[in-house]
Amino acid sequence: MGCQKPLVSVVTPSYNQGRFIEENILSVKSQDYPNIEHIVVDGGSKDETVKILKKYEGTYNLRWVSEPDEGHADAVNKGFAMAQGEIIGWLNSDDVYFDRGTISAVVEAFQKHPEADIIYGDVAFIWEDGTILRVQCVPGFRYSRLLRGCFLEQPGVFFRRYVVEKHKLDKRLKVAIDYEYWLRIGKLYRFVHIPRILAADRNHRGRISVAQADQLKAVGDQLRQQYLGQPSLWLRLEWELDKMLSGIPRRIKGLILLLRLVKKKDFAFSAKVMLSLQTLRNQLLPSGLERLKP
Repeated sequence: MGCQKPLVSVVTPSYNQGRFIEENILSVKSQDYPNIEHIVVDGGSKDETVKILKKYEGTYNLRWVSEPDEGHADAVNKGFAMAQGEIIGWLNSDDVYFDRGTISAVVEAFQKHPEADIIYGDVAFIWEDGTILRVQCVPGFRYSRLLRGCFLEQPGVFFRRYVVEKHKLDKRLKVAIDYEYWLRIGKLYRFVHIPRILAADRNHRGRISVAQADQLKAVGDQLRQQYLGQPSLWLRLEWELDKMLSGIPRRIKGLILLLRLVKKKDFAFSAKVMLSLQTLRNQLLPSGLERLKP
């Protein structure tokens, strides 16, 4: 990437998310990294989205379009095609970057790991009002682990440009779009995890993974069948061991990070840290409760 600060492109697909997109914009605008372009691809929203985009036009390096599209995957693909950066992030309109140093940390990680095609990190799950529900510490990359379930958290994933130039999202899918993408490119590229919370993934009543949870699970099962077939006994055993040897330590690590967030000052969004019994339960015994109001 040379001595110059590489351009980082952040692609945000949007449709009728006016109540969240301003915080999304501010989380990108407030980054301490100096060379970012933010590309918002809106599907012709009927709410206040376009008004908010016009409000921030010219205040930072924002490019946007608002026109009908073929859905979420199509919007992201349009954004990938518009992106000019060497590094590409994909941040949905209801999600945010976690703190003001996220992009700086990602660029530093790519420079430290020239072998990496994709850098990914941890995320915090937040509720509609910014309350932190739990911290998700994700594991190192292994394709067999990906076949068990989607552990990559999409707002915390960043690509080198050539990855998204060569591979587009499947427009036929309406749910599990990111999981199919990881399964498709997972054997082709080098994924490197950095132990840092990079983004906040917002749960709310209108979110697909909440409103269409059953459909999401069904499509996920279909994708595993497509890319794996019937798992062997040894693979099933590996999965069970992974749950114990990786899952439990990561929950405890997440709890430690959550406790430390009480003193954190450089959030890139309006974060609320509440160490309630419900939050501790979400952290140590995640069971879907973190999707509901804390």
